[in-house]
Amino acid sequence: MDLGEKAVLVVGVARPPGLGRAVAVRLARSGARLVLADAIGPVAGDTGTGLAGAGTLRDVADEVAAISGRAVPALEVDPTDPASVTELVESAVAELGRLDACCSFVGATGQGQGDGPLTEVDPVAWQRGLTWNLTATWLIARACVPALTAAGGGSIVSLSSYAGLTPVPGAGVVGVARAAVNHLTAVLARELGPLGIRCNTVCPLGVDPGDPRFPNPGLAKLAEREGIPLADWLARTIPLGRGQSADELAAAVEFLVSDAASFVSGVNLPVAGGAPA
Repeated sequence: MDLGEKAVLVVGVARPPGLGRAVAVRLARSGARLVLADAIGPVAGDTGTGLAGAGTLRDVADEVAAISGRAVPALEVDPTDPASVTELVESAVAELGRLDACCSFVGATGQGQGDGPLTEVDPVAWQRGLTWNLTATWLIARACVPALTAAGGGSIVSLSSYAGLTPVPGAGVVGVARAAVNHLTAVLARELGPLGIRCNTVCPLGVDPGDPRFPNPGLAKLAEREGIPLADWLARTIPLGRGQSADELAAAVEFLVSDAASFVSGVNLPVAGGAPA
């Protein structure tokens, strides 16, 4: 798919389970000009999957630059801070000259971000999970609107989750927050449509990245809670009988960014191997 030099900001390229990285690689191969960003912090301890290491961000940027044949800026952002998000978008526009699309792949899981049965979630973790998985998505979308409008329209693709489409016991706050992201996206699609801005989400299930840099501990815990191996959980849950690669999700994002999806907006797209939503 030819993205024709589209100028794209991808946020969340270095965090597990590698979805943002896969999106950046896909878009670079399709000819997009990219600015990459992520939230950087210590990896040790129960930081969950919201933060990434600075080295990983730089590695992804170098990988994407090698594919695209041009320098790719890698910027640090706090997606929970409005000022930081606004500064990121302004920097992306300064680097690219315009903005045609934003791929928002921020979020966090882990005990400290509200994983587990909802009645057992600590209130502090509840709020942290909502902030990382819902508020950050809203802040990024909001900050991109002026630049996308100036470009004559564009595309916002946000990460959601299969747990936002159907009840998943034990998923914790992330399911609640991603369900809200789906509603947020549907409303934004109606509000921003007159500006030529399309808004969609992708809702993965069972991402098995196969890359030690990008584990998926939350997926493994769902299987552990049911006392079965992960492979058995995937085979029982997903009609295709296996986990998905990060690139399989990135392919859906590539389509939503492209002009081939010029009349697709307000869609929460399950990328879940046939699992019913």
